[in-house]
Amino acid sequence: MIQVTVDRIGLDQSTDQAVVLLGDLTRTTFVPIWIRALEATSIALPLQGIKPPRPLTADLVVSVAERLGAEIVMAKITEVKNETFYASLILSKGQETIDIDCRPSDAIAVALRKEAPIYVDEKVMAEAGISPEDTQVQ
Repeated sequence: MIQVTVDRIGLDQSTDQAVVLLGDLTRTTFVPIWIRALEATSIALPLQGIKPPRPLTADLVVSVAERLGAEIVMAKITEVKNETFYASLILSKGQETIDIDCRPSDAIAVALRKEAPIYVDEKVMAEAGISPEDTQVQ
């Protein structure tokens, strides 16, 4: 697994669709994941230090996990099939590790709220990764 951060959220100029751009820690490879506007907002808010007046879905997930005594450990982008990215949210409760299948946008939004690390599988990085010169995200 390769640790990444959210480099930016923007608009893909070629598709006019929201995209989150995950960059490895050296900023040599990026993984663009196309998402809907609502998911882009959910990811952007914690990056900007903004708390919505009412909880969004990611806030709800964090609250439920905490109320059940679980800790958000990390988000993992695990694979890409037919241009669809798959992810897991990893929680821990006591000695138990809990792996929850979810959309990448949800995993990223939850991880950002808890300042948990985000990882991309090496195969995904190799298959979907692009160089900085290839990004068309504004």
